[in-house]
Amino acid sequence: MRLLLDAHQLGRSQTGNETYVRELVRELRLMPELDIIAAVEDGQVSQGILAPPVHVRRVPRNGFGRLAALSVLSRQVQADITHAIYFLPPAVRGASVVTIHDISFERYPEFFSRSSLCRDRLLIRDAARRATRIVTVSETSRRDLIELWRVSPERVVAIPNGVSPSFQPASESSPFDPAERAFRVLAVGSLQPRKNLLRLIDAVALVAREMSISLRVVGPDGFQANQIRDRLDGVTEVEITGYVSHEQLVAEYQRADVFVYPSLYEGFGLPILEAMASGIPVVTSTGGSLPEVAGDAALIVDPLDVVAIASAIHRIASYPSLHERLRTLGLARSARFTWRDAARAHLDVYRDATR
Repeated sequence: MRLLLDAHQLGRSQTGNETYVRELVRELRLMPELDIIAAVEDGQVSQGILAPPVHVRRVPRNGFGRLAALSVLSRQVQADITHAIYFLPPAVRGASVVTIHDISFERYPEFFSRSSLCRDRLLIRDAARRATRIVTVSETSRRDLIELWRVSPERVVAIPNGVSPSFQPASESSPFDPAERAFRVLAVGSLQPRKNLLRLIDAVALVAREMSISLRVVGPDGFQANQIRDRLDGVTEVEITGYVSHEQLVAEYQRADVFVYPSLYEGFGLPILEAMASGIPVVTSTGGSLPEVAGDAALIVDPLDVVAIASAIHRIASYPSLHERLRTLGLARSARFTWRDAARAHLDVYRDATR
């Protein structure tokens, strides 16, 4: 089966979206049933996973130019199936699959710029209408597509993300001792209002009244990132690193005492699994799919309740038995999500779409 895969997000520092493409290609390239042509942008840094047997084709960096080029490329390579991410080319040869991680812009339009909102509502909804099959990453996102856009249920498949095996507990770690150092809180994600970082900062400030604590925020700037940075003027307990490499991210998880992900809405929430696989207790919220992903292996709080967020952090810092229980549950929970299983499920979707 000849697969044309839109892989333009590789090398774009796009956090979860890039991780999805990278890990999917890494697993699909091992499947002899597939002949993979990966479309990447002109000037894009080569990734090791794009080596043979994957064939690489270049497309323009301009968004509309890329979609037009993918339409032409699907005919040139005689693709049996074209797999796009969010935006489907205007015309493709054979069947088509589009991955729509979530439609959070429909739930929280205030967290998107006007131009992004207009583009996404027009083009992503059109992709959902035209694609042979739609892949999404959680049952929560699947319900949104069915309920908000009236997509036929039989056309939408929820395939959970996996977690890379590179996320492992630190080989040597010392238990937190308030007499020796500050309690280290980690947050991962782009700086944007939907990630609810301002309330997390307020929660850390509450905990700081009773104990020494630090917050490290890892991720690139997003929509209205300046609002978050302006809020941090003079706040000594918080550090923002910006985007980091995969290897640096692994190290960030391993040095943390707790991972807090209080997002208002997520289609999946991959950092939860990365933290769990790294042996770090997790505090997350009721936003979107997060309880679905976390299960019973995390403390789940109301993302609008600063006191509840602060209380969860303080409990984990104060009770070693709770810290250890969440660590054990998290390791077991994250082991259930693998990219190998996700890739096999994608192959099933390709087969179904081409029938």
